[in-house]
Amino acid sequence: MKNIAIVGLGLMGGSFAKAFIKYTNNNIFVYDIDKKSLEDGKNFGIREILNLEDLSKMDLTIICLNPNIIMNFVKENHKYFKNTVMDIAGVKNEVYPLIKSFESEGSFIYKSIHPMAGREIYGFKSSIDDLYKDASMIYVDELNEEEVFLFKSIGFSKFVKASCEVHDKMISFTSQLCHVISNAYILNDKSLNYDGFAAGSLKDMTRVAKINEKLWSELFLENRKFLLEDIDILIDNLKNIKNCLIYNDRKSLEDILLKGSNIRKKMW
Repeated sequence: MKNIAIVGLGLMGGSFAKAFIKYTNNNIFVYDIDKKSLEDGKNFGIREILNLEDLSKMDLTIICLNPNIIMNFVKENHKYFKNTVMDIAGVKNEVYPLIKSFESEGSFIYKSIHPMAGREIYGFKSSIDDLYKDASMIYVDELNEEEVFLFKSIGFSKFVKASCEVHDKMISFTSQLCHVISNAYILNDKSLNYDGFAAGSLKDMTRVAKINEKLWSELFLENRKFLLEDIDILIDNLKNIKNCLIYNDRKSLEDILLKGSNIRKKMW
């Protein structure tokens, strides 16, 4: 039996805590400044960390906070870290080197991960024990067999190794750009008059427009180099379709649509 600490009892941290309690035989401790979440967490068997010095008693600490808050938390509390410490930051370019610099000073092993799972709603009240079922885990640093087994036990089915740069470049396209498109799409006056005019595609397109604006604005800005590149590609593709409409060019329009359809078929 291991002692596992979760720092941050929101959607991701809460789901980790609930999953570890349901599917493993470990002691789960949580630190959070939100007393309501902590009280609610106790109903699920989560134990509260009252003193951050107790992080030194943990076999594994997983920090589930927004990137800037992760960095501030580590700066202030890395002296308490022992054994293995992980973050789940959605962008790695600033978080990773900062925590890595403290690893060399202290007595802990740092490993950066990113669970590819989520919901449109957030907070501990939205956390679920099966959030990570069949999810992919991106990791920057090698995970040992015990760690892989732990994450598999709560549902992770795929593990992908990536450098910080590759991670941020791919996440810009596979995650962040999707939220950008969905949000930009719904900012149309027609949105609130949809009733009776929509099938499944509207709901699919707008699902991730329901967003935690503070978290995602931070993620967008921290990864703006890659996100701007992907937005430029998107704009070029939209311009190509627009030109087909302007010039009534059906052949070129069909070619574009066929190309997109074929790429999608290769993906899934």
